[in-house]
Amino acid sequence: MKLFIVESPTKAKSISKYLGEGWVVKATLGHIKDLPERSLGVDPKTLEPKYVWLKGKKKLMENIKKLARNAQKVYLGTDPDREGEAIAYFLKQELSNMNSRIYRAMFYEITKSSVLKAIQTAKDIDLNLVHAQFARRVLDRLIGYKLSPLLWKEFMTKGLSVGRVQSPALRLIVERERQIQSFKKKKYYYIKVDFLKDGMSFSAVFPQRFEKPSNAEPYLKKLKDALFVVKAIKKEKSPSEPPKPFNTASLQSEGSKRLNLSVNEIQKIAQKLYEEGYITYPRTDSYRMNQEKAQEFMAFIEDNYGKEYVGRLRNFRGGKLSQSAHECIRPTSLRKKPKEDIQLKLYLLISSRTLASLSSPAVIEKIHVSLNPINDETLEFFAEGENLLFEGWMRIYGKEMEGKKLPELAQGDILKPKRIYIEEKETQPPPRYTEGSLVKALERLGIGRPSTYATVVKTLKQRGYVVTEKGHLKPTEIAFKVVDYLVEKFPSLMDYGFTASMEDMLDEVEEGRKDWKHITKEIYRELLHEYAQE
Repeated sequence: MKLFIVESPTKAKSISKYLGEGWVVKATLGHIKDLPERSLGVDPKTLEPKYVWLKGKKKLMENIKKLARNAQKVYLGTDPDREGEAIAYFLKQELSNMNSRIYRAMFYEITKSSVLKAIQTAKDIDLNLVHAQFARRVLDRLIGYKLSPLLWKEFMTKGLSVGRVQSPALRLIVERERQIQSFKKKKYYYIKVDFLKDGMSFSAVFPQRFEKPSNAEPYLKKLKDALFVVKAIKKEKSPSEPPKPFNTASLQSEGSKRLNLSVNEIQKIAQKLYEEGYITYPRTDSYRMNQEKAQEFMAFIEDNYGKEYVGRLRNFRGGKLSQSAHECIRPTSLRKKPKEDIQLKLYLLISSRTLASLSSPAVIEKIHVSLNPINDETLEFFAEGENLLFEGWMRIYGKEMEGKKLPELAQGDILKPKRIYIEEKETQPPPRYTEGSLVKALERLGIGRPSTYATVVKTLKQRGYVVTEKGHLKPTEIAFKVVDYLVEKFPSLMDYGFTASMEDMLDEVEEGRKDWKHITKEIYRELLHEYAQE
C-alpha cells in the first residue's frame, strides 16, 4: 500500500480516482499546525516560532501515522505554494519516525497525467518555500499582535486589526474616498450637432470647451439653419490584441464583475474547480501556459471557429516568481465541464478567456469625420465611429464594441442637422474601488500575493472598516481614524513602496537568496522599531 496525503477531501476524492488500487489517499483538512491562537507564539528576540497542533488535528494525524507505518511509500501532495509546502513540512516531521520513504509530489492541475508525473518526479521538501511561509506567518503575527491592541486602546474599540497587507489596502480605499470628498465638480460646455442619415443617428462636436453657456451663444447663432458638409473622412485599421489568460488577480477582478460575486466567493469557487480537476491551480501571478496545452486549445479554435481565428502562444512578463512551474489559470480539458451552475459559469469564463488569449487579434476600423457648416469653414466639427472588420478573439470572449457606428458617409455629403445645441458636461471624481479594482491596484503596486487578495478584502469588511455600497467599497468613520493613526505612528507599515519591498524580500527567501530570520528581523526592526528593541 502507498499513502498519498493532500489537504482537502474533495482533492483526495479526485486523486483517488486516478491512483486506483494499492493506494490510500487521505486529507489533512488544511494546516495541521499553526502559531497558538491566544498568545504571540514567537520569541521577539530570536523570532523563533512556536507551532502547536490545531484543534482535532493530533487525533487525525494518529490515523495517518498508522497508515504511514505500513505504507511502502508516502507522498505529500499538498498545494504547490508556500502554504502547501509548510503543510508538507510538518507532515514529514510527524511521519519521519513511522516511515523514511517520504516524498513531495508537486502538481499544478489535478489530472491523471499530472498526478502520475508528480509521483514519478517526486523529490524532497523545498525548505526555501517553507522558510518563506515561516517569514510571512511570523511577520503577520508580530504585526497583528503588537499593533492591534494599540488600536483597541486608542479608539476604545475591540475587534480592530492591523495587517501587513490589510492596512495599506485600507489606506488605498481611504485615500480614494478623500479624493472624492475633496473633489469639486466643475461644469463645462460643448456645441453639439445631431444628424440623421439613412435611418442612423450620429453626433458631431465642436472641440472648443466653454466655461459658460453664454460663451458658446455667439457660435450657436452663426449655426442657425446651417447645412453641413462632410469635409474629410479618415479611416484607419487598428488591431485589438487578445487579452492575457487569467492569473489570480485578473480572475478575481473579472469574475467578481461578471458574476456579481465577492472576490472571496470567486476564489472559493475557483479552488473547488481546481480540486475537482477542472482548472489549474488558482493562486498564481503567472500568465505562462503549457505549450502542449496551448497547441491543443488552438486546434480547438481552428476546429470550432476556423483557421483565421487561431492566434499564437505569447510570452508575458509576470511576477517575480512567475518564471517557475506555475501556469496561468486555464482549463485542464475542454471536454469535461462542471454541472453546478455557478461553477459552470466561472469555468466557462476561464475557458473562454483562455481560448481568447490564443486567438487572433480583432480588426477595428476607426473612422474620423470632419464637418463644417457650408457658410463658415472655420467652424470645424468632428465625429468618430468604429466598425468591426474582423471579430477575432472578441467572438470567443464576447467582448462588445465600445465605439459607436457611423452611417455611410462620403466627402462632399450635405447634411441637415436634426438639432444644434449646447451640451453640458461635468468633471467627475475618481470612482470608489470595487473589490475587483482594489485587487488589481494591490497587484499593480506589488502589495500582497495571489494567496492574500481575497482574504484581505474579506477582513476589511469583517472588521467594519468598509461597507459595500452599490458594488463599491466605502470606508467607515473608524477606517479614516485608523489609517491616520497608523500613517503617523507606523509610516513604514503604511508605505506602499516598503510593503511591496517586503514581498520582494519574501520572494528572495523563496528563491534561497536570503535567510528567513535575517529578513524577518530586518522588516520587524523597520516596522516596529520600538518593540524590536525590547
